[in-house]
Amino acid sequence: MAIAPFVRPGPAAALLTALAITPGAHLLLAGVLERRRLRAADEYTALVYGDPLLACAAALGVALAPHGPPSAVRSLVTGPGLAVLVAGWVVFGLIQWAEEVRTGHYTPAQAVAPTKVWHQLGVYPLAGGLVCCTGLAGLAAPLGPEPMPRLVAKIAIAGCVATWLALNAYDRVRPKLGHPPYDWTRLAPVDQPWPLTSRTLRVHATRHQSSAP
Repeated sequence: MAIAPFVRPGPAAALLTALAITPGAHLLLAGVLERRRLRAADEYTALVYGDPLLACAAALGVALAPHGPPSAVRSLVTGPGLAVLVAGWVVFGLIQWAEEVRTGHYTPAQAVAPTKVWHQLGVYPLAGGLVCCTGLAGLAAPLGPEPMPRLVAKIAIAGCVATWLALNAYDRVRPKLGHPPYDWTRLAPVDQPWPLTSRTLRVHATRHQSSAP
């Protein structure tokens, strides 16, 4: 079973794994390769608050289904079903990636920033697959002899995912820098000032000017 490594050690393993995928790896890539220090106020709310909520949903799912997904959803989150799920997240990431460049949300140089590459090709399939598998397993798990705590946990899973979706919708109409223009030949961001050729770079420049003393 693909999610067994996260199920057998318990909810903590699922929580820490999800947090390592995001926002942990994002913080690491930003600090090491993009040479920038992230501040919560400057980042998207879905990253700062939403991704940790998804990690909580994964942990709750494992707590509700400690022996793996119930038969009702097993075919969806194991074997070919899991492969289709992960492939779907990869395809979604590629489509979104291209669309954000096409519509001018990001420049091509922003689209190849390490944090952006990781988000599209790492976070979506890994975190998406983990949260979908554990979350579905938890939601499909029987209530058992003590239904109320388990029902509360199921509601919490749904609430975490719903909040993540709401934060993504919030972020789409309130763009921030997200990812700096990047030069892989120097393993460093493009030198500033950055050309204001994307929606996010224009918003970043405006925010920077308004906060200047």
